[in-house]
Amino acid sequence: MNQRYPISSRQNSHFKRWVSLLDSHGIKRHHLCLVSGNKLRREIGTHAGVTVHEILFPPSWTSREDFPSHAFHYELSYSLFQELDVFGTKEPLLVCVVPEMSRRDLSLAPNGLEVLCPIGDPGNLGALLRCCRAFDVRTVVLLQEAVHPFHPKVIRASSGAVFVQALQWADSITALDTPETLQWITALDLHGTNLSRVQWSKHVRLLIGEEGIGVPPFQFLERLCIPQIHPSIPLNATVAGSIALYAYRQHHSQP
Repeated sequence: MNQRYPISSRQNSHFKRWVSLLDSHGIKRHHLCLVSGNKLRREIGTHAGVTVHEILFPPSWTSREDFPSHAFHYELSYSLFQELDVFGTKEPLLVCVVPEMSRRDLSLAPNGLEVLCPIGDPGNLGALLRCCRAFDVRTVVLLQEAVHPFHPKVIRASSGAVFVQALQWADSITALDTPETLQWITALDLHGTNLSRVQWSKHVRLLIGEEGIGVPPFQFLERLCIPQIHPSIPLNATVAGSIALYAYRQHHSQP
């Protein structure tokens, strides 16, 4: 069994680093993320593509569960662990290395099904990533407005899909407004071509707008809509995106 290093001070440099992983800035700075939850922790801990850097234990944790031996093991005081255990699991937390994400050149043609995402709400982004994985989206391109995909709430809402879904970065949604970029983009919006009448190209880049903000009024942008019986209550961005992904897969069942 690995030695557990006790930590009880809020001034400890490791603890300060772990606290910073609760927001996007800290994740970007350290290239690490926090994973919590019994089922998710067990799945992620054995995933070949995930590197577990550290394991954070609550005080007096005695389970016989196997943990990666290469990781550093720390035992935190009750108050410190509670501060990091934002979902109240009362179970060990994993500190994992964030996978590298390359930058996508959106002036180039899409390759298969790609999703452009500016979603800033962690729960919505996590749910959308889960749906993207379910419908085998080739790449999710996160725009500058998007919350970091390895934010703890995104990881939890995605049920770990963020670790297996191909992700790339791109610039702000406002930078899309060029002929070279817009020619490849189809946006999901409140108004446009009825989704049921679309003949989907196999290679498509679908823009799903931020909830409440929607898609900017770019000229020459192809737009699709999902007709609603009660349009005064707009669909959640994740729900609308899932419907669109399902519609695409009706035309192209194979990646």
